[in-house]
Amino acid sequence: MTPKHGGHGQANGGQHGSGRKRGRGERRRVRDEDGQFVESVESESVLSVFDAVSGPVVTTTDVSDVLGVSTEAARQKLNSLVEDGQLRRRKTGRTVVYWQRE
Repeated sequence: MTPKHGGHGQANGGQHGSGRKRGRGERRRVRDEDGQFVESVESESVLSVFDAVSGPVVTTTDVSDVLGVSTEAARQKLNSLVEDGQLRRRKTGRTVVYWQRE
C-alpha cells in the first residue's frame, strides 16, 4: 500500500522561493504603493517578440520567454495592446493567441 500525499510536507518545506538571494545582474523588483510587485514592459519590446518567434501569433509564454518577464506581466501588457487597438486576440482551447492588426 502506498502512502497518500495530501499536499503537506513538500520536499522544500512548502517554502517556494523563500531565502532566495538575488544573483549578479538580476534586477531588483519594484513594488507599488499597495506592496504589489510591478514589472515594467515597454510596448515596443512586446511588439518586437513577433519578430523573434516563428509564426504570425504570440502567446504570453512567448513574451515571457523572450523578454524575461513573468507570464502575468506579459498577459497584462498584451491585453493593454489589444485595448489600445494595436493587437487582436483569440482564445483557442486553453491558450490565448495575439496577433498584430493589419
